[in-house]
Amino acid sequence: MIVCPYCQAQNADTATYCIRCGQPVGRTAAGLPADGQLSEGQKKGLALTSLIFGIVSVPTLGCLGVGALVAIVCGIIALVKAKNEPHMYGGKGMAITGIVTGGLSFLLLPFIGVIAAIAIPSLLRARVSANESAAIGDVRTVISAEVTYQASNGGFFDTLECLGTPASCIPQHSGPPTFLDSSLSSGLPKNGYRRTLHLGPAADLSQSLQPVSPTSVTGFAYVAVPLQRNQTGVRSFCGDHNGIICATVDGSEPEVVDGECQTGGSCRVLQ
Repeated sequence: MIVCPYCQAQNADTATYCIRCGQPVGRTAAGLPADGQLSEGQKKGLALTSLIFGIVSVPTLGCLGVGALVAIVCGIIALVKAKNEPHMYGGKGMAITGIVTGGLSFLLLPFIGVIAAIAIPSLLRARVSANESAAIGDVRTVISAEVTYQASNGGFFDTLECLGTPASCIPQHSGPPTFLDSSLSSGLPKNGYRRTLHLGPAADLSQSLQPVSPTSVTGFAYVAVPLQRNQTGVRSFCGDHNGIICATVDGSEPEVVDGECQTGGSCRVLQ
């Protein structure tokens, strides 16, 4: 007997058309075998889509849930079609695999969320700590550069630009070509901190026994403030010509008067 793949009616072995619906039957009818089931040519697009999205969703955490949802929905539709119209649709195994992997990725999301909730704050704290350490190091570098420059400039301090290119400021300068690298002498933000050099009172150039820079000053204070408080840094820092470095614990900008950090207020001296 030959089973019609369209209406499931039983026909004689020699039949070429179904006695009930008139559709072609037999091995030569549209590539159908005698048992009425297609061995080739079945539609498996939905099942394949489910499988692909399911596999991809596991390492990508469900593609934020969308990929896992597509895998499950396409897999269920593919299974229903394969059950109701087996002669047209196949790929049950692929559909089941897609549903399972899609569901697995959904189950992993809460665990990943917990891990992220623990790891992200730790990463932010590490970033803040690194930025603050870099800011403190740069404050010390500027203080050291100013002291070294002072020896070549008749005992006076100067601007960041002059520290970077002393020959353009000190007449007849024959010392080092630079006292400060361009990353600091430019005054641009660095490592999440905005940096500012506050100059003290102008120097009395008439008292100098050697040629000095016309922009010479008797004091300075170098201040580093977070670009985004509590994100790129928590504390602000101030260092001056006295060699003192202080920090404000709330990130507010340290007070500077006449080129000196005011340590009596919120800016606490670092030990």
